[in-house]
Amino acid sequence: MSNEIQHGGSTLAVHQDQQFWTDQQMAALQQLGVATNSQGDLAVFFHQAQKSGLDPFKREIYMITRSGKPTIQTGIDGFYKIADRVTTKTGGTWGISETYWCGQDGQWVDVWLQQGAPAAAKVIVERNGSKFTTVALTSEYTATGPMWKKMPARMIAKCAEALAIRKAFPEDLSGLYTSDEMAQADNQQVVNRAPQQRPRTTQQRQQVQAKPEPSGRDWYAEAGECETADALAALYKECAASGELDDDLKSFLMTTGTALRQMEQNQQDEEVVDGVLVDENGEIKGDAA
Repeated sequence: MSNEIQHGGSTLAVHQDQQFWTDQQMAALQQLGVATNSQGDLAVFFHQAQKSGLDPFKREIYMITRSGKPTIQTGIDGFYKIADRVTTKTGGTWGISETYWCGQDGQWVDVWLQQGAPAAAKVIVERNGSKFTTVALTSEYTATGPMWKKMPARMIAKCAEALAIRKAFPEDLSGLYTSDEMAQADNQQVVNRAPQQRPRTTQQRQQVQAKPEPSGRDWYAEAGECETADALAALYKECAASGELDDDLKSFLMTTGTALRQMEQNQQDEEVVDGVLVDENGEIKGDAA
């Protein structure tokens, strides 16, 4: 099953064999206020739109820049759509089996009837028989929007849902956040606190110890800051040397590198000689002709 974004023949359709946004798509992104971002940011956005199958021109996926740093977001419905599509494609199953809330007393309940906001929400997502549990603390989502004031229990539950679905579908939702999660992005970073794990067996401890320590670097963000293809190539080598270059990240870095290389090639197609603009065939262009 393809992730292609369908538009009924529209030139805005994003195809799987594309390498970057087309001129028509860039013009549409300009209207959405996205085309002003750097080429690296646009490459990141293109990768996520193509991978997720969400339509940026229907506002199913969008890029928000806060304090100079862009974040790619969707709604919780976008997470449902991706999970449904992947499950249909693979022939598996998924669903949200349980949702709980608790107050300051730490007692979990399956319906929140108290006045005021709960202290936390816990969601369990099941995928192909496996359970993925996450807890979202209200104190870590200090959003002040009207929906958070009107229905805080539902809003914190949506954040827990997003955490749990991303945990169940990491290869499809890595680097993608819901607008509910990011509503507090101007205040502090979202933290995903997983439930306490069972003690590892001796074999599991040996496997963990054999793995290299994570670098802690955000490869996606660093790629978005690369201004040249050579800088991206150097980052690729660093990522590979760290042992963190998985298939998804490899595909993203290669797509970003291709976009930067094409941009540089387009810039080299024209040159300025003695203040006169000359094209690649040596013919004078513009008013100078």
